[in-house]
Amino acid sequence: MPDLSKYSQSLQLPDLGSGGLFALLVLVVILLFALSLGRTRVLISLLAVYVAFTLQAVFPYFAYLQEMLSKDLPTLRVGVFLLLYLITFGLLNRSVLLARFNLSEAAFFSVVFMGIIQLGLLVSIILNLAPSFYSINDKIPKELLPYIATQRALFYWTLLPLFMLLFAKRSPHEN
Repeated sequence: MPDLSKYSQSLQLPDLGSGGLFALLVLVVILLFALSLGRTRVLISLLAVYVAFTLQAVFPYFAYLQEMLSKDLPTLRVGVFLLLYLITFGLLNRSVLLARFNLSEAAFFSVVFMGIIQLGLLVSIILNLAPSFYSINDKIPKELLPYIATQRALFYWTLLPLFMLLFAKRSPHEN
């Protein structure tokens, strides 16, 4: 049997540092998110994000909730957005849209890319609604903040899924 000890000493894992570990964690979360939802539900979930963000923007009861719960407005805005997202996703998931938004022919890469876009959009929305929400901006590498935590970044994250859907290939047997 060959001596493997000299080969095992030369194998070393690269030192990723905190930024590399964060990127690896984000990649794993995106993969798990996209794969657990499935191809069609990723699109339904993206639509739910748009609907929830719009409903949160016109929600008229923040003053009442703030008085009743004695929470700061940014935290309430994020909470209402997340609650509206869960409700909207649940309703859309049981609607006729589930059959209409069928992405069964979508490639694995496009589903993962849509998951990346959706996670970026969610983080950008939360950081724009409440930058101090659970000190999330302290946990994100400072180099990334201009790309996800500004109003301009939110605008681009909101447009990006639309462009992806616009240029997505349609299967030949679709109407």
